[in-house]
Amino acid sequence: MKAFSSVVRCALLAPLVLLPEGILCAQSEGSPAGLLEVGVRALAGDDASSKFDEYRDLRPGPFVRRFNVNLPGLSGGKYFLNCQARNILAKDSDERRDSDYLCAAGQYGKFRLEFKVNDTPHVFTNTAQTLWAQSSPGIFTIPASTILGLSSNRLPLAQILASGEQAFDMTLRRSLLGAAFTYTPTEKWAIQMQYSHENKQGYRPLGTTTNLYNNQLEMPEPINYSIHEAKVGAEYSANNGGFQAGYSTSIFSNNTNAMVWDNPFVATNGVGAAARGRMGLAPDNSAQSLDFAGAYNLNRFTRVMASISPEWMRQNQAFLPETINSAIPNVPALPAASLNGKKSTLAMNYTLTSRPHPSVELTARYRSYDYSNDTPSLFFSSYVATDASLEGLARQSLPYGYNSQHLEFEASWEFLKGQSFKLGYDWGQLDRQYRDVAESNENSGSASLDLNPKNWINLKASYKHAERTPKLYQLNTQSYPTACGPTCLAGDPQLPSMMRYDEAARKRDQADALVEIDPSDRLSLTASYGTLQDRYDDTVYGLLRSKYGSYGADLSYQLPSGFSIFGEYAHEQDRSDQTSRQRSSPLELPSLNVNDWQSNISDVIHTIGAGIRGKWSHPELTLDAFYGFSIAKGNIATRALESATIPGFHVTTAQNYPETGERFHQLTVTVRHHLGPNVSTKVEYRYEHYSNADFQTEVMSQYMVPLDPSTSTSIFLGARIPGYNVHIVSATLEYRF
Repeated sequence: MKAFSSVVRCALLAPLVLLPEGILCAQSEGSPAGLLEVGVRALAGDDASSKFDEYRDLRPGPFVRRFNVNLPGLSGGKYFLNCQARNILAKDSDERRDSDYLCAAGQYGKFRLEFKVNDTPHVFTNTAQTLWAQSSPGIFTIPASTILGLSSNRLPLAQILASGEQAFDMTLRRSLLGAAFTYTPTEKWAIQMQYSHENKQGYRPLGTTTNLYNNQLEMPEPINYSIHEAKVGAEYSANNGGFQAGYSTSIFSNNTNAMVWDNPFVATNGVGAAARGRMGLAPDNSAQSLDFAGAYNLNRFTRVMASISPEWMRQNQAFLPETINSAIPNVPALPAASLNGKKSTLAMNYTLTSRPHPSVELTARYRSYDYSNDTPSLFFSSYVATDASLEGLARQSLPYGYNSQHLEFEASWEFLKGQSFKLGYDWGQLDRQYRDVAESNENSGSASLDLNPKNWINLKASYKHAERTPKLYQLNTQSYPTACGPTCLAGDPQLPSMMRYDEAARKRDQADALVEIDPSDRLSLTASYGTLQDRYDDTVYGLLRSKYGSYGADLSYQLPSGFSIFGEYAHEQDRSDQTSRQRSSPLELPSLNVNDWQSNISDVIHTIGAGIRGKWSHPELTLDAFYGFSIAKGNIATRALESATIPGFHVTTAQNYPETGERFHQLTVTVRHHLGPNVSTKVEYRYEHYSNADFQTEVMSQYMVPLDPSTSTSIFLGARIPGYNVHIVSATLEYRF
């Protein structure tokens, strides 16, 4: 039987690796091991929701859950081989796939060669329907008779949709093929090489518009990406330090660089009435980087570390023509044929640590990140908006960039064994190009405490306070180089008193606490708390404050019978408050705040879980059961800050939005029966229930006129994500060899 198993292993592994057959099938001195788990699955209930298959391919029928082979001592113990696979039953090429393959082989202490293959689906929705047919990649057409019927009002939109729409598969498939090779010629040197090729193919919903938002047309965006990544590097290590050096490159290609679609409501081009629309998609681009890192012990107590990583990014995809609407006169020429985009980054980190006393550790760090944008700034004297007409507004593209620097100091004191106190200070400076704030500084201080008063209890707590101060907040209007008359302020349609939250003055407080209690070998308890609060005290319009908080607890207990029970609970809440203004005229002065409104946004998540696991000796059964429940709620409360009786008031649309929410239940019960030393069976029952309530999507259909008459010249995909309620039963046989 043992000889037969060896023959089977060699036959199975021969096509998977590149080692000579003599090495693979040589007498092994190690402990070979293999595993094969096959089974059958049944589903019952409502699994029609795309949420059920969002990132997986779970279907009824036979399947191979796992196949692993580990040969650690080939050819006298010099070589090894390990192969793993998941969900490897073959499927048709046009079906979703969810599988993994990984195989590694090599010689101990010399080299390692690894291959991996991964297929992952992403189902966006399974309720999509569309009138368009894709005549060629990215080109979506509608029969001329349909366009004529809609453009002349001969045929009702509802009638055309009912008779002409077809289901459309909104699935994205990701396929990854990778390889890695590591060579260690000596104990101090190692050389690594990696390569991966990733393909993404499929469709996802994309909102488009033509004719100044009169024709909102939701389309399937074609995804046909190809990504190549390669890395090579070397490492050297010695007693007093070491260094690393590497080079990496990434090449992104989009085989469909533009979308073109027929407008079903316009038969011929005209000013303000485009018969077709066009949109550019993700452009081809590339990136290259170098990585250098090193560490050296200056003496027994002091160590210095450094890393430098420059990167260069390029993008020079040719521009699409200004518009596809040939009826628009006097369209200015584009200022360039392509972007000629050039960006580079330089990340530097330097760290010095010293332990002048066995209980004291001092650390100093300097971090710098420079994002340099050498892309040419292009001037557009005017542009065509939504393929309808010339906008009559000049625009300037700006090469945004920034430089960030941080200087940190940290001191740690271990006043008792396993107990320490730490203080820290961080100074930061951020310089920006073409932004409202050219320079800002941030100072922060932190403290943390780690206590272990008893062997069975551990307490950890930390607090950090930071204040960011911009030197001057001045609205940048360079994107609008010429004023646009009475329709905007100083050439920029933004409210002058509006402050962007990433640039405005900010005070931040962050606190975390953790307690771990193990009063006995049977009982374990963990509780945690955390909060992050931001305040924008100088902001008039924009984000005023945000607060994130979480707390939770985990409990496990070992019963005398050998079974263990456990439970967990987590609570998360994210809240933000902001103000803005509804302007009847862009020239309203900031003091006229009669039309100000405020919005309070809150998201809350509760997660609960409990389970039991253990085994019986006669018969040899193992039980593992778990129940989990999570609920998320979102609320948006919007209100006007002044009374409707005040002259000039027109904030009539401020209202509280309906609550959104998601619920997910999962119950899993697994019973494993050990039939012998190498064979076991497993029966698993899983129950999943998902439901959601979202006023924005649950009413979506292709024809939205009954809810909003203004959409009579718009067509949607009807993309929804309904709930599901599914029972999953599987039985598997596991064989170890």
